[in-house]
Parts: sequence; C-alpha cells; structure tokens
Amino acid sequence: PCPDGQVCDGGGCVEVVCSPGESYCVDPANEMRCNSLGSAWEAIPCPAYYTCDPDHCIPPEDCAQDIDVVFVMDVSTSMSFVLQDLSDGIGDVWNYALTFSDDPDYEPRFGLVVFLDDHLVTNVGAWYGSAAELQGAFDTWRSFTSSNGEPGGSSGYNNDCPENAMDGLHAGATAFGWRDGALHIIIFATDDTFRERPGTLGSEPVAVLHTYAEVLAEVIAREIRVAAFAAHVGVCWDANDGEPGFFTDFNGQPALPAASGSRAFDIQDVASGAIRITEAIEGIILEE
Repeated sequence: PCPDGQVCDGGGCVEVVCSPGESYCVDPANEMRCNSLGSAWEAIPCPAYYTCDPDHCIPPEDCAQDIDVVFVMDVSTSMSFVLQDLSDGIGDVWNYALTFSDDPDYEPRFGLVVFLDDHLVTNVGAWYGSAAELQGAFDTWRSFTSSNGEPGGSSGYNNDCPENAMDGLHAGATAFGWRDGALHIIIFATDDTFRERPGTLGSEPVAVLHTYAEVLAEVIAREIRVAAFAAHVGVCWDANDGEPGFFTDFNGQPALPAASGSRAFDIQDVASGAIRITEAIEGIILEE
C-alpha cells in the first residue's frame, strides 16, 4: 500500500494533489478538474455555448426573453453563397432559438429585408410563420441574385459597386413590429460598400433615402443589436474599403455593430467555409 498522502496510479505511488471531482475555472471557456484518484488536474474545455463560472462549466440559462430577428441581405450577383447557406441552415437557427425556453407561449420571430440599389421589405413586413417559409424566401432571393435586377421594382439594373445598405438597414429597423422587452437583432450581410443620402445608385439612378446617422439613431433608439457580415475590401472592381460603418467608424460615427453592442464578421470567411453563417448566428443569439 502507498503511504499516507499518496495513491497508487499506474503501478506506482504518487502524491495526492487534489480532491477527486474538485474543479476551478481557468477562464470562461475552460475548467480544470481533479481526476478520480486525486493525483492530477485535467483540463476540460467547456462544451459549445457553456461558460465556466465560478468553478465548473455550466449550460446557458433558460432565456424566457422573446427574440425578434430581422435579416437585411444584399442580393447582388456575388451574394448567392450567403443566401444558399442561410437556406441550408435556417431550420437549425430557428430550432436553436426555440430551445431558449420551454414556455409554450415563447415564440422567436424572423423577418427579411433585401436590398441592392433599392430595397424591399419582404412578406409585406410580416414575420415569417415557419422556418420552411423563411427558407423559401432565401431560395427565391438566391435565384434573384443572377438577375442583376432591382428587388424593390425600380427600373434599370445594378451597374455599380456600392449598394443601398442604408435604406435596407433603415427599413430593417423601422418596418417591423419589434416587441417591447424582446431581444432585437438585425443580421446584416454585404460584400461591398454603401452610399448614403444624397447619393444615387444603379443605371437609372435610384436615390438613397437615408444617411448613416439616421440608421445609427434608429438602431440605438429601438435597442437593436446589428451583427454584420461585411467585407474588409469590397469585392467589386473598385475594391473600395468596406470597413467603415461595420468594422471601423464612419465619418466620426461609431461602427453599427460596436455601437449597438454586437460584432462584425468577415464575409469572406463565410465564402471560404472558415465559418458557417448559421452557426455564427446561433452564437450571436446566445451572446445577446
């Protein structure tokens, strides 16, 4: 037998260094746990969406807060991959949002705005009734990306690089009935730059109706978190700086994600497969 203060481990006696099952947090994502013999500490990464606090990994709390999510999507020719990813994974996102409460009255809601040189609030501004309905909308707009047309019905076609993100975002913030007390999230995606009023876009052209400052004011007033999938460098031939407004300040005003308490992702990581947009959205919902 081993002397006091030691245990038999691997054919030999080793010092007892901890109490079996004892644990502590290294950081919010990792736990250290004493093994069954008390002879060593083992590193235990927390499962996805768990947090180590105060001394072990704990699951996310049941969230009875309602969740309202509006997608604001660029539907230019280069954006079909995003809409395909959303079509493929929106069922998972919808089901994930449902897990935040077992209250039978709990209901996450999802809406969609699309933009190019003009914009369109889809489903007449109503929330989609099911994941299948929203999936169908993503499929429709994925097909639309090959047309180079204008989603809001404006005459002409898209023949320039910047897109009308400002009017799309303003509509996303103002056209839906956000519930009081609910978590308000806009999921925004573009791979290019934008213009603000009094700029114009497209072949006809289309007048941009709103400024960045107006969009920022609506987002803050309505307590909407804006999570952006954007490009550091626009993918169009002009290769303009895509960071202002999403990753960095725009004309002295804070970036929308930072100002609203959310975050920005590189959309090229979605294009390359480095991240899945639907998995990132699930993380955004959890973080908020």
